[in-house]
Amino acid sequence: MSRVNGLLMAAVCCAAAWFVSVAEIPAGYYDGIEGLTTSSLKTKLHEIIRNHSKNNYQDLPTKSFIYTDVIDNGTADKSDDIWWDMYSDNEKYVYSGNSVISFSKNGLNREHCFPKSWWGGSTSVPAYTDLNHLYPSDASANGAKSNYPLGEVDPAGISFDNGVSVVGAPVSGQGGSSTKVFEPADEYKGDFARTYFYMVTCYQDYKWDDLYMAAQGDYPTLQGWAIDLLLRWHREDPVSQKEIDRNDVVFSLQSNRNPYIDFPDLAEYIWGDKMGEPFESEELPPVGDGVLITPENNSTIDFGNVVEGKSSIVTVPIRGTVTEDLSLRIKSTGTDFSIPVNSIGWREINDSDGYELEIKYEPQFVGESTAELLLYDGGLKGTTSYTVNLRGVCVEMPVFDRPVATAATNLSSTGFRANWIVPENPEVIDCYAVNFSEYIDGDRRDFTVVTDDDTPYLDFNDAVSGADYSYTVQSVRFGEMSGESNVIYVNRSGSVSGLEYGAGFSAFAAEGGVRLESSVEQTGVRIANMSGMLIKAIDGFSGELTVELQPGAYIIYTDQCRRPVKVMTGF
Repeated sequence: MSRVNGLLMAAVCCAAAWFVSVAEIPAGYYDGIEGLTTSSLKTKLHEIIRNHSKNNYQDLPTKSFIYTDVIDNGTADKSDDIWWDMYSDNEKYVYSGNSVISFSKNGLNREHCFPKSWWGGSTSVPAYTDLNHLYPSDASANGAKSNYPLGEVDPAGISFDNGVSVVGAPVSGQGGSSTKVFEPADEYKGDFARTYFYMVTCYQDYKWDDLYMAAQGDYPTLQGWAIDLLLRWHREDPVSQKEIDRNDVVFSLQSNRNPYIDFPDLAEYIWGDKMGEPFESEELPPVGDGVLITPENNSTIDFGNVVEGKSSIVTVPIRGTVTEDLSLRIKSTGTDFSIPVNSIGWREINDSDGYELEIKYEPQFVGESTAELLLYDGGLKGTTSYTVNLRGVCVEMPVFDRPVATAATNLSSTGFRANWIVPENPEVIDCYAVNFSEYIDGDRRDFTVVTDDDTPYLDFNDAVSGADYSYTVQSVRFGEMSGESNVIYVNRSGSVSGLEYGAGFSAFAAEGGVRLESSVEQTGVRIANMSGMLIKAIDGFSGELTVELQPGAYIIYTDQCRRPVKVMTGF
């Protein structure tokens, strides 16, 4: 009893939704159902869904089913669209040219899934044209179904079977007083169960002429055997995307919804395992006034100083207990401040982590900018909106001189002090970034430490026993950084410097100076004395190079060899 898989894979419910506006559950639609139990819950749902607009029965194919029950096979001209028929595998095309093929010519019926004879068949009542239980149906399958109740057919008693729908004698304990039952395909049993839950809720005030499955009264409005069957089908065949999409379109056409599609657990609270428990759902907004916890009303976010041509982003948690989606906008005379969204769903705000809103400050001109972030709707209590003040200052790009690093002092077993000379520009420095390299047994580790202020030294007290170090310095202003200083080498191991680890570079004392050797191109060669003063600069070399130097101790480094090599000459 399986529908053709190819149809299921290709199907997109509501093929003509390009015309009908589809929306999710509107805020407040289910207000008042949380906390209710069993019969009171069912009656509240009845009150919510019973008042809906009526449809014209004759116009159902062209004005209703065309939006709710079409499988779109992807052809631009709709020539391959077929009706979504839950009763047979017969492919019934929707269009002939630009016209909808009549149901009678197509061998289709407007099928009351919940038989109209059960309430007397009156055409004047809302149930007669209620799309929540009306579906396109193959005429022969509909005829075989007749007004029989849902049920499971005894294999020995089958009287009709088209591969999707089966009619025949029921298995023991089902059917009420009916001699036959209608059994849909497995993939649609949940659809039919939720349709029946809807009908006995929406029309619980009707007087039933047939009591195969229905029971008189507001509750439970279903026979005991029917409850067991429908709950099992409901559980075994969960809500599908087809049902969700159809429910949205039906709402747009007749202004009510099937709550058992929106909240499948409702069936358990009313007839199933959760009877007697107060209904609650994370999918429903809380009742009452909305409150924002963060940000505080009339608080201020200061972006500080941002360099012209750059931007800054501040992330603000939006968290609280709101009863509707929250709207937000920037109130400003310019475009310096921006946000990526204009609305935030109530579920995200009410989540324990809240919603992380990114506010961007991208100044257009040098000077101060201000704006207001307005947060409104959401059912906020006692105010039309929350206001968050935004402020930022745009500054010109600083002019940097490179700092000059000087020899380390205060050497000890645990560390040393890295020193440097304060550069002339910019006049004000926020802090310094000190870039360290640590060398142990041929391995190198790089890391950076940022000072707390503009003091021209940093005490490093986490040295590893036996490790050598080097450092460079950069000044920082408004988040921008200068170029790196010269490199200072700190020899704590007492070893004689030679080949830089992995750099292919070495330096040796030679007559009148030092000989440099490299198997690869070395650029930015710098030779400094032990105080860090630059003595010679060479653009680059490879192979061998002899450099004249006065007798003394020198450190040499290149762009490729960041660990300085120490050489003693003239001794």
